[in-house]
Amino acid sequence: MQNFVVCDLETTGFDHEQDKIIEIALVKVIDGEIIETFDTLINPHTQIPLKIKRLTGITGEQLASSPTLDQVLPQIQRFLQNVPLVGHNIAFDRSFLSANIDYLPFTFYLDTLELARITLPDIPGHSLASLVQYLQLPQRPQHRALNDALSTTELLFALLQKVSSFEIGVLHRLVSLLRQGRSPLTEVVENVSKNKIQNFSWEKISRRIPVKEPVSEPEPESLEMPKHINEPGFQLDYLLGVDSPLAGLMPNYSYRPEQVRMAQTVKDTLEGQKILLVEAGTGTGKSIAYLLPALLWTLQNEQRAVIATNTINLQEQIWHKDIPLLQRLLNLPFKGALLKGRSNYLCLHRFISLLNNSAGLTRGEALLTARVLVWLQNTDSGDKTELNLFGPDNESWLQLCSESESCLGNGCRWSSGYCFVNRARRRAEDAHLVIINHSLLFSDIVSDIKILPPHGALIIDEAHNIDETAYKHLGKKITRTEIIQWLSLAGKNLKKLTELAPPQDGQRWLAAVNKAEEAKNKLMEKVNVFFKSLVQHLKTNNRGSYSQTRVRLHREPNTLENIEADYQNLLFHMRHFITNLHSITQWLEIWTVSNDSLTDILQDINNNITTGTGYLKDIDFIIKAPEDNYVCWVEVSALPGYDKKYNCDLHATPIDISEILHERLFDTSRAIILTSATMTVNNRFDHFIKQCGLDRMPKEMVNAGIIQSPFNYDQQCLLCIADNVPNFNETDSQVYLDTLADTIFSLALETEGRTLVLFTSHKLLKEAYLKTKPAFDEVDICLLGHNIDGSRTKLIEQFTMNRRSVLFGAFSFWEGVDIPGEALVNVIIVKLPFAPPDDPVLEARNEKIAALGYNGFYTLSLPSAVIRFKQGFGRLIRSERDRGVVVILDKRILEKRYGKIFLNSLPVKSHLRGDVALIRKKLSYWILHAHSHPPLNNIIYR
Repeated sequence: MQNFVVCDLETTGFDHEQDKIIEIALVKVIDGEIIETFDTLINPHTQIPLKIKRLTGITGEQLASSPTLDQVLPQIQRFLQNVPLVGHNIAFDRSFLSANIDYLPFTFYLDTLELARITLPDIPGHSLASLVQYLQLPQRPQHRALNDALSTTELLFALLQKVSSFEIGVLHRLVSLLRQGRSPLTEVVENVSKNKIQNFSWEKISRRIPVKEPVSEPEPESLEMPKHINEPGFQLDYLLGVDSPLAGLMPNYSYRPEQVRMAQTVKDTLEGQKILLVEAGTGTGKSIAYLLPALLWTLQNEQRAVIATNTINLQEQIWHKDIPLLQRLLNLPFKGALLKGRSNYLCLHRFISLLNNSAGLTRGEALLTARVLVWLQNTDSGDKTELNLFGPDNESWLQLCSESESCLGNGCRWSSGYCFVNRARRRAEDAHLVIINHSLLFSDIVSDIKILPPHGALIIDEAHNIDETAYKHLGKKITRTEIIQWLSLAGKNLKKLTELAPPQDGQRWLAAVNKAEEAKNKLMEKVNVFFKSLVQHLKTNNRGSYSQTRVRLHREPNTLENIEADYQNLLFHMRHFITNLHSITQWLEIWTVSNDSLTDILQDINNNITTGTGYLKDIDFIIKAPEDNYVCWVEVSALPGYDKKYNCDLHATPIDISEILHERLFDTSRAIILTSATMTVNNRFDHFIKQCGLDRMPKEMVNAGIIQSPFNYDQQCLLCIADNVPNFNETDSQVYLDTLADTIFSLALETEGRTLVLFTSHKLLKEAYLKTKPAFDEVDICLLGHNIDGSRTKLIEQFTMNRRSVLFGAFSFWEGVDIPGEALVNVIIVKLPFAPPDDPVLEARNEKIAALGYNGFYTLSLPSAVIRFKQGFGRLIRSERDRGVVVILDKRILEKRYGKIFLNSLPVKSHLRGDVALIRKKLSYWILHAHSHPPLNNIIYR
């Protein structure tokens, strides 16, 4: 591809119908050389959003003196030619060009973003800046049209060179997939393939699937102890002490007595094979404090330890940072392994089956399969994390991933050396430390077939989340989306069957397939009717809310009565469809005796039957009267004002999991360590122990301790409580919103942004966002809203990069957000984080607690809120150099008796209480005098 035009635009926003072009750049390439460029600012005759000013550096003054689009249109049209138009995310540029220019002469539109995602499927990011850095192309200032257009030109040449390096066999299959995906890249890749064949006629087109040869793995070694491990150089007080060799491996290493104390406690627990609960304050260095003694213990005792985390961030930190650090520290021959659930790994058998039947793929499925095809030449793990999937790609992945139902075991020709699941499990069996997540831990607990290798110790980090994960895995959930996906996949398999030439009884066979297809279509109709009826009933009874509504099924008999007919129809047609699938498998089972090629499609239909039977059992369990220990409920998200715009889920959740956790997790002879920065309430572990069933264990088997943070919170953090913001339920909602918006704006203004505002409700968050955004724009502070301005990761990245920013976050921002340094100096907690009163699980658990004679609020609701509150407070101070303010806008913490429990659970010994004006004054003084420790009045000590 030698002749094309590259385009890049800067605009006031993303909507081509509402927003305006403010800069355009065009680069003309002929015979592979840049022969001409054009760029100009464009006066949009409208105000530029603050985010766009920040992003581009373009000011209103610059645009005011620039030509209008009509004035430069003749120059732009002269530049355009009958060649391909290229851009990075070209659909965006094309939409704005089409909206403003009557005729576009381009032959087709080529997207370097799509080409990069296929050509380089496993790099961390595919933004233009990320690709320029990864490919080591010339660096230019970003987000100016000409710079980005020139970078896109260089990127295209680099990507085409990468494509030309592929084997001819890969190119041949890639062209087929791109054509199926109706991609403009088809012609480009096909030309590369033809040129390669002409220039390298000796290179044959291989029919072999290009999979990277697995690295030969030795037989699992016994976990033998090095003889010198008992020497003084391997003692914890030396390895983590004042003269630790870590000082030479970590630039900012500092001796932390708290870390040594925790490590020694973990060591004693492992040796005594007991259970330890340890709350380790922020900054303790808890991951090293349990990894190091665990590793030494595995080597000394020829055992294996499993480490379970809740978040991907911590799992990645342990795998990519902590494990390599310990390898350099100890210089011992130990091994670590990262093990994930089966569905995270690619199944080669399913992939090849899909590749050989690509004619039935949708555009998205074909393009994902193309990415996987290229990825297979490089991956050693087959882990989908490497692909950075998002959106519909995650649904398409379900057709490619490994699953127990379709696994052929040793009968699969890929099982011995290539199977990614088997490789991951072999690495785990050969490892001293196995890193997993909570989800896999509970999958192992509920599975009849053990997933994890035998291990003598289990360490659960982020342990405050284990009850939430347990509820998820021990409960049942049915969604409309899941059933539709199942039927869609079954429909694709039926389509394959219609193309099958049966060895006998062709007419009867075709009639059976058509009957199954009709049953599937009828079931699809009944699924939509059932869920729509359920949603409509909730709307009619005024149960809709801003974002979601949740209703207990068996508490609301009218709900079940109103949907009974649709429910029975649904069950009947599910059974009817599954029966039809069974009929088809009977034919296939007979034919596979003499024709092995039908084995794959038989397996696929059997998988459809297994999945559908599971859905049938679960939905029947949820709708019928449940077991005593289950609460069943329906959740509708984003209630629609028009047809088919809703998500509807059915749930059955165990009310009390303490006995199950005791029996399946804790009642064992192995050592178990549970740790987190937030496990206690009012400095006591009682709530955690009760929730997890640890009160059923012998007392001598369970030890607990608090490791205080090494941070000096009273010098680093000022805690403020506003006493003049009205409680949300004691005043008019509009008055509350106005007061809240004014308060947040004034507090954030004092710190010139650098503020994280934590909400407990998406509804209130959006209302406050719309109310405060104009004011923030006016003072050049960028407001970022959760689920408004982008994903969690993107928002944190933007917030960290731009000093004058305010970030509004809902519940997912209360934990796992790590923004050290001066980017964050102010955390505002809008309300105490109690669970919503309509939470069906909380309601049912409170009822059960009340039936036992206890107070549900103090036993359950309050402790859960305190744990979340501590997480939110912990967003501010992330290092010994951080300093800032936490402001609480919920005066219930002062007025209610339970307020002291919240305050006593924090690491600060004092707080400032007063009106917002006083807090603003003190806040400003605290931030400005960061190093002088100013005396403050109105300080309350506890």
